[in-house]
Amino acid sequence: MPKSGILRRILTIIVLLIITSGVAYSQFGQNKVQYKKFNWQFIQTKHFDIYFHQGGDYLAQFAAHEAEEALSKLTENIDYEITNRVPLIIFNSHNEFQQNNVIDEFLPEGVGGVTELFKNRVVIPFEGEYEKFRHVIHHELLHAFMNDMYYGGSIQNIISRNISLTFPLWFSEGMAEVQSRFGLDKQTDMFMRDATIHNYVPPLDYMGGYFAYRGGQSFFAYLADTYGEEKLGILMNNVKTFGDVEQGFRETYKVGLEELDEKWQRYLKRIYWPDLKIREDVRDFAKQLTNHEKDGGNYNIAPTISPDGERFAFISNKDDMFDIFIAKTRNGEIIKKVIEGNISSDFEELHILTPGLAWSKDGRKLALSAKSGGKDVIYIVDIYEEDWSELPLRFEAINFMSWNPQGNIIAFIGTKADRSDLYIYDLGLKKLTPMTNDVFQTRILHGR
Repeated sequence: MPKSGILRRILTIIVLLIITSGVAYSQFGQNKVQYKKFNWQFIQTKHFDIYFHQGGDYLAQFAAHEAEEALSKLTENIDYEITNRVPLIIFNSHNEFQQNNVIDEFLPEGVGGVTELFKNRVVIPFEGEYEKFRHVIHHELLHAFMNDMYYGGSIQNIISRNISLTFPLWFSEGMAEVQSRFGLDKQTDMFMRDATIHNYVPPLDYMGGYFAYRGGQSFFAYLADTYGEEKLGILMNNVKTFGDVEQGFRETYKVGLEELDEKWQRYLKRIYWPDLKIREDVRDFAKQLTNHEKDGGNYNIAPTISPDGERFAFISNKDDMFDIFIAKTRNGEIIKKVIEGNISSDFEELHILTPGLAWSKDGRKLALSAKSGGKDVIYIVDIYEEDWSELPLRFEAINFMSWNPQGNIIAFIGTKADRSDLYIYDLGLKKLTPMTNDVFQTRILHGR
């Protein structure tokens, strides 16, 4: 084979890895910090090998049920049966998920699961919510399904068959979202409404990052509503037949992808632009206190107002890393940075998607949850003395804290193994009390 052909082949493999995994290429071995010794076991279903570690027995059973259900729906919707067994590797928490050696990249809070192409393995953490766990299982199995359908389920097969088919990110992630959420959900509807009203919906060719998930889902939901859901399965098979995404769209919908993109963009405007007549601009009735365009960064989240109303604490990456700042509620002026996150083992990772920040009664202290080592902990930070202490609590995850007005009790959601519960911690008595102890979400999802 000429050198140019070999180079193209290598580049194709690299691109396929990036697109199908959602992360860069994978290596294997003890290449991450291990806080815990994992004792792995597995159960088998008709199509899956499901691996779990200590405390994950029920999670594995739940995953087995949902994986087979997801595969059954995908087989029906797309009219294709996978030919290889799919391994599912289940972790009890996101902190433990970050220690996996299937994917060598660091997996931040926003990564809820990955599917790698080398052996077509699905790796998923339980993050305290069974509905979210169900959704991620269904989402990642679409990736595993596509890997089997188009690539034979492994890199070795890509090389041996010289497969060059690649998918844009909005296709693979959008199809996974629309299949796992059964159409358009409220989160995507809200996101696309804002993007359309404020004119920042890009053409499909330029749609990447988080937009690929929401925009891709919206695009495929539009196709399903306009042309029928069955056409999505026909599209998937036409792409396989022709070995080309553009040709697959043209054969299925009798028009090119560019024209479908334009129709979808017009559809979004017809649906959402009428809201402009009944919707107030937030700047007309509220004061903007942060400005990422001037201050840098792109996250200003979890604002928590002090008891006297004069200050607010918030998490921001304006200085590159995620830190905690105190600012004036009157004009947003920064008073001080009280915590530098992501640079030490104590504040290894602040939670930006499920933040925990709460003020003490006297406005002198902040309680916050953060990752420390392989667990989540609660810190009490004195914002004047700029020192902190750690409460004697360690959970798989700690989220959504509140400090009572009397100042002696902190409430939070804590996750242990296969469930999340509401807890209160008495600072004076140094006593932890669980307020719930059930698997309510599980019973609802399984109809028990």
